[in-house]
Amino acid sequence: MNALEPLLPVLQTLEPLGLPTAALQGWYAYANQKQAARLAQHLGDELQLVNQRLAHRVDHAYLRSDAFQANVVQAVRAAEVAESDDKLRFIARALAGCTLSFPTPQVDKAQTLRIIEGLSDRELRVFVEYFSILDPIDPYTSLVPIDTQVTVQGLSRQEFVTSLLGLQQLGLLSKEPLTDRDGEWRDTPARSGPGFAWKLTGLARQVAALGQLEGEF
Repeated sequence: MNALEPLLPVLQTLEPLGLPTAALQGWYAYANQKQAARLAQHLGDELQLVNQRLAHRVDHAYLRSDAFQANVVQAVRAAEVAESDDKLRFIARALAGCTLSFPTPQVDKAQTLRIIEGLSDRELRVFVEYFSILDPIDPYTSLVPIDTQVTVQGLSRQEFVTSLLGLQQLGLLSKEPLTDRDGEWRDTPARSGPGFAWKLTGLARQVAALGQLEGEF
């Protein structure tokens, strides 16, 4: 069966923004239709926000392109392996984010959706919570020492660190040299020497942009 069928009524709400809905009848994907239906519920909510608040940012040319169809299929395949509603909601938000235009540097939407698919539920939780411990003005310059005792509520220190290593493997975090010149970080005691710190990458910026971690959603 066509796994995109549950999404077609939701996608039709984009017609006023430039999506040629007549072409939707030719869209097809092999995937778990039950998961696609769960994704469609969340996508409906996210696209409603796009229509109500962000219509001025919609990339009309993108909606008419084959790239949008490919990214819808990619999102459905990502939903197939999602283990929680939180992950499905994030996939839906990222797909809704794909409909928007972004300032430079441009977001590689296909690449970003592939990365989101690869995130485990725990890694996604840590990634989202990670932003709350960074400088809200410019989180992409913030450094978090790898030996800090910060963790996410409900996760052990080992679970948190394992998730950070997973995020590094996916290219969302990098280890950067940390010296005394970087100063203290939040409640971390003064360091006695150089070490290493976690830092968000450019790819993490793309995931945050599509997932609207810092946006208007």
